[in-house]
Amino acid sequence: MNEDNKEVGVWACESEGAIALFEGEIPSEECQEKAKCSWCHLKWETRSFCRVSTFEGNAFSATDAGKTRCDKGAEGDKCKLCLMGQQEWEEYAAEKMEQLEAEVKGATNAYLVDGIAKLNEMKCRGLDSHNKSIDLCIAAFTDIFNLGADDQNWVMRESHHVDIDVPYTIPRSIPPSASMTSIWAYEDEDKYGPRGMKKICIEFRGKESGIKYRIDIKYFHERATKLAGRIDDLVQANSLYPASDAILRGFVVASDFLDFQVNREDTDGGWDYLCIDPSGDFGVWPGDDVATLIMCLYDDLKTALDPAMYTLRHGLDDASKIAFLNGNSKVSIHRLMAYDAAYESIINATKTMPTEDVHSLVSKLKQNFSDPEFANEAQPDFDEAMLQEGALEGEWYE
Repeated sequence: MNEDNKEVGVWACESEGAIALFEGEIPSEECQEKAKCSWCHLKWETRSFCRVSTFEGNAFSATDAGKTRCDKGAEGDKCKLCLMGQQEWEEYAAEKMEQLEAEVKGATNAYLVDGIAKLNEMKCRGLDSHNKSIDLCIAAFTDIFNLGADDQNWVMRESHHVDIDVPYTIPRSIPPSASMTSIWAYEDEDKYGPRGMKKICIEFRGKESGIKYRIDIKYFHERATKLAGRIDDLVQANSLYPASDAILRGFVVASDFLDFQVNREDTDGGWDYLCIDPSGDFGVWPGDDVATLIMCLYDDLKTALDPAMYTLRHGLDDASKIAFLNGNSKVSIHRLMAYDAAYESIINATKTMPTEDVHSLVSKLKQNFSDPEFANEAQPDFDEAMLQEGALEGEWYE
């Protein structure tokens, strides 16, 4: 121990821990406000907060509820925050809030930057058309991100605090804030996947339904590299089959360098697999399918109005109701039920009506639901069964 620290008053402290640790070295004198010992001086220098004291020993004291040590202590024993004048505190709090806002903004933007970086990792030199399809995925990701996140549609969030520890109930406190995103891309390690596989998951919610979706994308760089090595020969041969792209499409499918599957959040927060496989309906390259899927699922309630979207419609009525109960839906109960009635009418129409009449019905439904105010209010003059019957007659909501 430093001999200078044995002077009278140097180790005097009310701390029982200090007394036990330095027994025999602590004089009986108490520290004075203007002459603190090294121990108390260090404690003061590192103390920038006050804590709630609701206990007297091991017993609760109702009179102390909500009070801090600063409220009870002498002026010289108060923390730095409580010693500040009001103007000084406001300036300090404004500076801390500015730092917090900058931190939250940076963390929020990081979701976008990180997502773009992860998608870019699925590009392959020599496969220009595939790389362009990944750019479409990035554009879809960016579009949804730029629409912003809130307490209803976020899929990933993180709390941020300032570097002072003050209970929220204390007047001089700075509440935490949160960075959040409405679409999130992250890498998922698949221990049972083939060697060299990279798996990226993208999570987002339907913009009206609030239903959470996850698209799992599996990318195999070695397979893509092999395809890139013969791409010039394939493109040249494919030019002889411009209508079907049969050669290029066949080799892209055979190489299986990029695969994906769609999942929808279930009642308990787990995932249900959705058997949605465009099979090149939106282009030769699988990235085109992924980009289209992102935007279709983002607008899921309207996408499901298409007669061919029977897989998406299956279970959508229940999933949308669960999302509503969870507080994630952005539509009214009445509009949600109108969607349910529309899906039922489409199912019935495809079984009983000519194709031309079905398309006419669907066109009318899409036109109605394109209005964000449509069916937001109750329709007391007819129930769901009447809606379905009217839809079959092509008169629904005319």
